[in-house]
Amino acid sequence: MTTWSKFDTGWQGVLIDDILDAAGIEAPTRFALAHSHDDYSTNVPVADLLDGRAMVATHFDGKPLTPDHGGPARLLVPHLYFWKSAKWVNALQFTEVDTAGFWELRGYHMYGDPFREQRYTDDP
Repeated sequence: MTTWSKFDTGWQGVLIDDILDAAGIEAPTRFALAHSHDDYSTNVPVADLLDGRAMVATHFDGKPLTPDHGGPARLLVPHLYFWKSAKWVNALQFTEVDTAGFWELRGYHMYGDPFREQRYTDDP
């Protein structure tokens, strides 16, 4: 387990499910890229965004997210390594293929499961 992990944290925001419902759409593909205001992107399988598993977070421990922590809004995918929880998120792009984002292009794992210690490309 990474020493950067922190369990039982209090996040608030809007579930990805609710965003899609409000837009009147279903996820059209199996993969997505989250984009940020700083030209950062990260890939996430759509299955990891749905069924209450991910949100656009706006608050942490009852307080609005500060810019240093990705405020006003960041993607939160708590069951994956935190680089998958893009700060300053401004778009969710659905893709036909699992497209590498910023860190994945630089050798980080395409999925990033902390319980399997999937940090780098060659990790199982």
